Amino acid sequence: MRHSHARTVASSILSPRPLARPLARPLPMLLLALLLALCACARPQPLRLELAHLNDTHSNLEPVDERLVLQVDGQPQAVRAKIGGMARLKTALDAARSQTPGLVLLHAGDAVQGTLYFNVFHGRPEFELLNALGVDAMCLGNHEFDKGPQALGRMLALARFPVLAANVDASKEPALAGRWRPYAILRVPTKGGTEPVGVIGATTPTTPRITADVGRVRFSDPAPAIRRAVAELSSQGVNKIVLLSHNGYEDDLRLAKSVAGLDVVIGGHSHTLLGDRRALAALGLSPAGPYPTVVSGPDGGATLVAQAWKWGEVLGRLSVDFDAQGRITGHSAAPALVMDKAFSQDGRPVDPASAQGAALAAAARASGAAAFPAEDPAMLTALAPYTQRIKAFQNAPVGATLSQDLVRGAASDPGPLVADSCLAAVPEADIALMNQGGLRRDLPAGPVTQGQVMGLLPFANTLVVLEVSGQQLKDALEDALASQIAARHGEALRPPHPAGFTYAVDAARPKGRRITALARMTPGGGSAPILPGDALRLVTISFLAGGGDGMDTLRKIGDRTDTGTVDSDAFAAHLARLGASGPVAPPAGPRVSLAR
Repeated sequence: MRHSHARTVASSILSPRPLARPLARPLPMLLLALLLALCACARPQPLRLELAHLNDTHSNLEPVDERLVLQVDGQPQAVRAKIGGMARLKTALDAARSQTPGLVLLHAGDAVQGTLYFNVFHGRPEFELLNALGVDAMCLGNHEFDKGPQALGRMLALARFPVLAANVDASKEPALAGRWRPYAILRVPTKGGTEPVGVIGATTPTTPRITADVGRVRFSDPAPAIRRAVAELSSQGVNKIVLLSHNGYEDDLRLAKSVAGLDVVIGGHSHTLLGDRRALAALGLSPAGPYPTVVSGPDGGATLVAQAWKWGEVLGRLSVDFDAQGRITGHSAAPALVMDKAFSQDGRPVDPASAQGAALAAAARASGAAAFPAEDPAMLTALAPYTQRIKAFQNAPVGATLSQDLVRGAASDPGPLVADSCLAAVPEADIALMNQGGLRRDLPAGPVTQGQVMGLLPFANTLVVLEVSGQQLKDALEDALASQIAARHGEALRPPHPAGFTYAVDAARPKGRRITALARMTPGGGSAPILPGDALRLVTISFLAGGGDGMDTLRKIGDRTDTGTVDSDAFAAHLARLGASGPVAPPAGPRVSLAR
């Protein structure tokens, strides 16, 4: 039988800090949480733990325009739909709490970076709205560090929930000392009082390599830190433990298999879609695995691993039954895309009241993987002052129309076009290089706006010119590949996008021999080999020039010039130049050959 719940907050939560614009937090007050804690049974009890979770919302406070393929009368129909948004998530969570008052809401990191909201307001609206959603705990993501320790400290000061990271030490960084802790204990209601649930945070140790400025913060291997936290929680009588992880799906599976005492892993970082393959196929989506993915831990018990895709488009929902000994006795799941009922096709809106609009909505609903909550008016009101300040810039046209969707990882990847824009912005350069991780959005066919460009390139990197040899170029690419292989553990490689040259990759070879066939692109479609002693002028983004993505070779090059040109500005200008001659298509390729 489903237990009656009264929602609580972490027993060790920081004292709430006043916001510049206070927003109502759902349900409990700190006093109520403390009173419930006093009533907790000394002996562990059975529990039904109701979890909701988000990850990698990346400053997507408004709905995201997403491509789906719906099955209407047995025929696939490509559509674009508005999915996610804080106001829609708020309605979905309110509905869930009305049925399960003890619902625990977790966020697995990267709450910021990715839209103009972060570029302009530096995290304030993101954390205000997370407070209003009623987040109970969040782990640090790597992008929380994107503006450096001082900015991160100001953001975390806004949080009315505990921020967790067991493997991240800020003791030598004054701006961040004391801003997070290894774990929190949440008290969840049971029939007899409340039951403690431990939530541990862990953040990818690759953060210093993939983020611009972590200051003097130190990152360690998550596994030993998680084991220490599990031991501390166990010594306090907590036998129901959730890992809140910003390490990626594959790493989460490894942690679940190797660290004893973990019952649930709620993950982020890899933007992994999990769920029922047939249900998601009805929306034109393909999951990486089931939701949750069940693995066997080192103690032989089951561990449930879950993730909620990206950008707040999926609200994860997981119900877990525990016995008094902390063993999982059952679970059920109901993750869903939270979306609007209105669609567009071929660049034109479809009237929801029309037969076609009704058929599309019915097809999405029939998938069983979508929900259609309305947008919460109070959340829209809270967001409105921020939205009004960025809309004019966000909707400004770039002056170009794309002939097709530019989809990351596909033949129409926007990366080569971005790399070309770097070369176009610095005509004296010979070649250019752009990392795949710096591209954060697909671009739909049709007119391009400044907001879309900023969504694709949100990090405000400047273009840096480096004087390199052919050998240094090869070494830098070898660096990037070795860093990816070490961090991704067999996941698909994403080699940097070149402009003005091509190369081949064989990841099966040892470092130093993986990059081959380096060649300059010459006029008329020809090529010329790049030799180790060749002198080249490389333009790349400041993140890579500073050694990001493991490119330590580039960091050591002293002959450099920072142009001050921001990558998104260079891309917008390049699109405008191309757009003056007609619709813009991705450049011919491929420029990188991958050995199979």
